[in-house]
Amino acid sequence: MTATAITKADFSGLSILVIDDSPYVRRLVEEVLFHFGVGNVVSAESADQGFARMETKTPDVIICDWQMYPGDGLTFLRRLWQYFAARYRHLPCFMHSGHSGNDDVSAAIGEGADSYIVKPFSAQTLMNHLLKVSVADKVDDREAWVV
Repeated sequence: MTATAITKADFSGLSILVIDDSPYVRRLVEEVLFHFGVGNVVSAESADQGFARMETKTPDVIICDWQMYPGDGLTFLRRLWQYFAARYRHLPCFMHSGHSGNDDVSAAIGEGADSYIVKPFSAQTLMNHLLKVSVADKVDDREAWVV
C-alpha cells in the first residue's frame, strides 16, 4: 500500500486555543494559524485564563506552553484531565517548550499531551501536528507524536 501525501487541508472549521505567557510567541502562533486558514484562534496568557476561555467556547485543539508563570503547562494538563476529563476527553493538546530532553517529552506526554513541539519550531512543524490530529482516529488510543 502506498502512502498518500496530504497536500491540502481545510482548517476553517477549527477553533484553537493558544496558551502562552509570552505575547510574542502567542502572536506568532496566532499569525501562523490564521495563515493556515484556522477559523477561530483564541489566546490566553495563563493557564487560568485558558480555562476561562474554555468556559466560553470549547476549542478543538489546545496549544500550550510548558514554561509559564504562575501556572505552567504541566499543571494546566493535570488540572484539565483531573477535573474535566469527561468533558474534554477527546480534546487534542500540544505542548511546546524549548526543552527537548527525553525526560521533558515523557513528562508532557505522561500528563496527557498528545504531541510535543520543541521551540523554536517552523510553520511546517505546526502544520504537521495539526494534520496529525485532523486525520487521526483517536477514539480511545491516545498516540503521542513528537517533532
